[in-house]
Amino acid sequence: MRIKILSIVVIVILSIMSVTACAQKANGGNKSNRVTATGVDITNKEQLGNVLFVAPTGWERLETNGKLVFVAPNSNQNTVIAILPGEEFSGNLETYFRQFLANNRSNSELVAGGQIAKGSSDEGYQVLYVEEALKASDGSISYRLYIASHPGNRAEVIALISTDQKQYQQYLQTFQGFAQSLDFVNIKNGETPNSKSDNRTTNKKNNSGNGFNGLYVGTISRQQFNPNTHYYDYIVRQQYYLFSSDGRVYFGLPKADIRDLKTACQQDPDNCGQYQLQGSQLQLLRQGQEQSFNLQPTNNGFKLGNTAFYPVHSFDGLRLNGTYSFRSFSNLSGGAGGVVGGVSG
Repeated sequence: MRIKILSIVVIVILSIMSVTACAQKANGGNKSNRVTATGVDITNKEQLGNVLFVAPTGWERLETNGKLVFVAPNSNQNTVIAILPGEEFSGNLETYFRQFLANNRSNSELVAGGQIAKGSSDEGYQVLYVEEALKASDGSISYRLYIASHPGNRAEVIALISTDQKQYQQYLQTFQGFAQSLDFVNIKNGETPNSKSDNRTTNKKNNSGNGFNGLYVGTISRQQFNPNTHYYDYIVRQQYYLFSSDGRVYFGLPKADIRDLKTACQQDPDNCGQYQLQGSQLQLLRQGQEQSFNLQPTNNGFKLGNTAFYPVHSFDGLRLNGTYSFRSFSNLSGGAGGVVGGVSG
């Protein structure tokens, strides 16, 4: 994983009051060598789950519960590099990363840093990272650098953690070399991320990208009591979702191009939100409200709960031929004067 930023390791001034980090994009295609900071050729790699890596030389290795930790030499276990358990994930990586950081800060106080910086890999998937200093309940300070990656439909996180500020600064370069050595099995097996050069969707679920793409429609039906007729009316409506592989979603049928999520959100921002797909759970977020559904893939779309959703394809280039008709009926029963019946057209 060669990250397109000038350097993960930048001027680091860590104290209880301040953290400075840099997240500049590389100019002129600067790339790191295929050798880590520890001088190890990265062509020979080990594997943990979806992660391919080169272990830092001389670091003690500990593995438990899907987490792999390397302990820095002569550090008295004060400084570690960790490969944290990854998971299947489609949606907005920044939303995922913020929740991850919040969970890790739950019993600590953020005293410095915490700003998320953005980059990307040579392969095109998104990379986020953050430096922070956390104060535990006993008053001790830990210094941390997290890097989150979104290769294909996975979320992967690695970390450098130290309770010693000098050791943290000492091993930043080693951590940079370790991060640059990373590759991911799903990407190596041909699962390539979506190109970010075009925001127009393709009306299909992209199994090789970071999420859903395109417009989907489902038919939702329910019974509703009519106080005028004292009977139940059968209500049928269509529910539309326009997904983008970067984790955005528009709730409804766009007024213009059915593939243009950007324009739809500009015209109707209240119906724009985000989604996350983790395993079989789809979370939809809009204006601070969250809905969670059990998602089941089908041969042509997917099911949310009991509702089947199908892709809406483009009609570009099609020509109409033949006779078309539309029928309508309005129920007027139960109105003033005891009117019974309706109007059909």
